[in-house]
Amino acid sequence: MKMSNFLDSFDFTYNGDIIINETDNPELIIDALIEDDQYENIERGIGFTFSPEFISKLMYSGFYITSDILNKDTLWFDEDDDEENFDFYPLLNIWSIQTVLFFDNLHISKSINRLLNKYEFKINHDFENVIDCITDYHGSRWITAPLKETLLELNKKNYSAKAISFEVYRNGKLRAGEIGIVTGKIYTSYSGFYNEPSAGSVQLALMLKYLKNNNFHFCNFGTDDSEKNNIYKQKFGSVYIRRADFIELWRKGRE
Repeated sequence: MKMSNFLDSFDFTYNGDIIINETDNPELIIDALIEDDQYENIERGIGFTFSPEFISKLMYSGFYITSDILNKDTLWFDEDDDEENFDFYPLLNIWSIQTVLFFDNLHISKSINRLLNKYEFKINHDFENVIDCITDYHGSRWITAPLKETLLELNKKNYSAKAISFEVYRNGKLRAGEIGIVTGKIYTSYSGFYNEPSAGSVQLALMLKYLKNNNFHFCNFGTDDSEKNNIYKQKFGSVYIRRADFIELWRKGRE
């Protein structure tokens, strides 16, 4: 059976998102998406559980997990006055274009380099506080309450995908931080915050230097969600790559 025909056995939302269940094999789903050009516009799946086992399996396969409140009938972001008709769902993203940083391309500006020794860099020192600061800073639209609980579990226990935080402190106070996922020798950046000028850039620079020095294959930034983020990441050396190339590199690096 061709891998493209494999998707014929799956259900899709009316918007074209693939419905993925706990018993499905995410590796085969990704293979099918890559094999046939007719699936190049499928970039997201919808799941029905936030269980750490399910989410970590998808993360290990290369899916980037976010979440949102969807209409239970349409599995879409419909407006509806009836709150009982909505629920939290994990969004299982596998974008056709990915943004990655290969560490041979890492560039840290002189202005940021001058600030690095003014901060204390820590890893996983206060993960829960960092995720709370992120949701305070950005809102809880995509790190919803159930996804937050799953990330806390992935931080505390040993799954194939490990949630961690990178933090910078000055004068003993947390000034910036981010959370992300480690799979083998790949780090996937999820979200971050800062509460003083340049602290976010310092945190990112120190984190990328750490990943490079510890022989990570690359840093995965997912996809660009705004022009501002695009420029910010490119200043550090990130590039775009196609999904098929990304998955090939992913499967090597996660081992």
